Amino acid sequence: MDDRETIVEVKNVSKYFGKHKVLDDVSFNVYKGEILLVIGFSGVGKSTLLKLLCGLEEPDEGKVFLKTSKIGMAFQGAALFDSLNVFDNVAFPLVNAPQRLEPTLLKQKVLEKLRLVGLSGIEHLMPDELSGGMKKRVSFARAIINDPEVILYDEPTSGLDPVVSNIIIDYIIKLQNELHATSVLVTHNLSTIGKFKGRILLLYDSKFVWEGKTDELFSTDNLYAKQFRHGDPKGPMIVIRQ
Repeated sequence: MDDRETIVEVKNVSKYFGKHKVLDDVSFNVYKGEILLVIGFSGVGKSTLLKLLCGLEEPDEGKVFLKTSKIGMAFQGAALFDSLNVFDNVAFPLVNAPQRLEPTLLKQKVLEKLRLVGLSGIEHLMPDELSGGMKKRVSFARAIINDPEVILYDEPTSGLDPVVSNIIIDYIIKLQNELHATSVLVTHNLSTIGKFKGRILLLYDSKFVWEGKTDELFSTDNLYAKQFRHGDPKGPMIVIRQ
């Protein structure tokens, strides 16, 4: 029995889109302070799972139990408001919170989060003045503006160059090691996966087909894990349907 403190519990969750079952009776725990990676080929429902964890989607069956209300999410797409500048995009969760911060503290928090993602001095720019990588980092700063206890990352390094990817990864690890934040990260990028030391769940055909540690993913003889790490179209997982 695992004696670690559970901060998120997913119990017998199923999710449908029309007649298509995306998740089928899925159960797992997220433990306080850990980095949990949910991996799998594109289109298997990883992003849907994150949306269930943060309440953007509701399960059709089962329950998601959260022991905190302080949850931040970095979306795969930047999802910035085109009519707001960078500062206002990052500040948006705080400005719209029930208890508003006084302006000086609000500015301090926004500028600090931008600094942490390597974007000092761009708070006045509009989204259409940013590169794709910069937009994603602004979205990341917005996700952590509330100092969440649980942070959900949807393909956090997708579309980013290697240097920026490493900045993002280093900060995720820093949050876990120094601030004891809990992270759930979904990705299909092997180079991203390899930089983390954590627990991995491999999702396929609406269920988890393998669980293990990061180093085990690269050494196990499990057929699902081997197919994923080699990117092999042949194996137990059907990658491209004819």
